Amino acid sequence: MIRPATVDDLPAMADLIAAAITALCAADHHGQPKRMRPWIAANDGPALAARIADPAQRLLLCEDAGLACVGGLDWREQPAGRGRISLLFVAPARQGQGHARAMLAALEADLRGLARSDARLTATNTARGFYLSQGWRPDPAASGGALLGHALVKKLG
Repeated sequence: MIRPATVDDLPAMADLIAAAITALCAADHHGQPKRMRPWIAANDGPALAARIADPAQRLLLCEDAGLACVGGLDWREQPAGRGRISLLFVAPARQGQGHARAMLAALEADLRGLARSDARLTATNTARGFYLSQGWRPDPAASGGALLGHALVKKLG
């Protein structure tokens, strides 16, 4: 079941994200705590609470005998018709069970429901192949520079 996140979900969401970063994203942090710490801190309880409180962001949960996946949308500072998938993390023990695909489909549907037909995201090295397999493509409009990760785009409608 996919549903909107609430403040009651904050500890479980923060724990899932920290576990996913630590266990599943070695291609991005190479096991270096100095690379993991800021990433985990950017997705801790207070940071997630701010996202829940922001009317231009949305967090969703996928539950299936416990919390399996967390996803997020952000349409702040985006042109009309564009939205951004801001996060998607799956619990390490739930990887490969279809939860991330279901969450991505729900996030894309939510963006369409918000009249956002153009979606963007920044994929990690770990997740890039997953997004490409789901129809996302490299964003030709993205500039290199300080971008960390892979800028991807998808037409939703």
